[in-house]
Amino acid sequence: MSKVIAFTVVYTVSFFGYGTYVDSPLTNLYTGINLGLFVLFGVLHVWAKWPEPALWAVSLVGLGNMLGGVILVEGNALYMAEVFGPVRYDKFFHALASGAMLLVAWEAMKRWSGGVRHLGGQLLLTWLVVMGGGAVVEIAELIGSTLSGVNVGDYANNALDLVANGTGAIVGVAVVGWLESKSSGATREEIVEQQAN
Repeated sequence: MSKVIAFTVVYTVSFFGYGTYVDSPLTNLYTGINLGLFVLFGVLHVWAKWPEPALWAVSLVGLGNMLGGVILVEGNALYMAEVFGPVRYDKFFHALASGAMLLVAWEAMKRWSGGVRHLGGQLLLTWLVVMGGGAVVEIAELIGSTLSGVNVGDYANNALDLVANGTGAIVGVAVVGWLESKSSGATREEIVEQQAN
């Protein structure tokens, strides 16, 4: 865990320093968002007791957020840069972050379920948790852009962010489902039978 913390501190300080040096306008905002989220996940870790891979996932999502908000591309934040045709970094990040956060939420779901196993139901609830978290981010963005001069997009942008979140979370569900069925050593029929009981 100490390596995850050290990595996170190093990139946070580095990107804050870079953003301040080049006068990237969203540096303070995205540094503050990341710090707030790290505190939130630190508190949740007391109960979730995430394994180290899940902590790495949280840290890497923070890194992607700092990259998007602080790095400048032609005078604009990387979030606004088109990376694949008209698709911006913002959408790729939303999908990747949602997939990573699904893995994190899944680890908490496994711990909090008290050993009860219902793979399909638990995956659905985990997907809903990640989608709810994504919706909170979009609500915060909308409120922030309404109350301040920081504009991260309109309603269409918020809706496309939610689509990207859903896509990434569905991929995360597929990965978790595959990993869980593989690690249990059970056949598909056995898993279905276990879920029915």
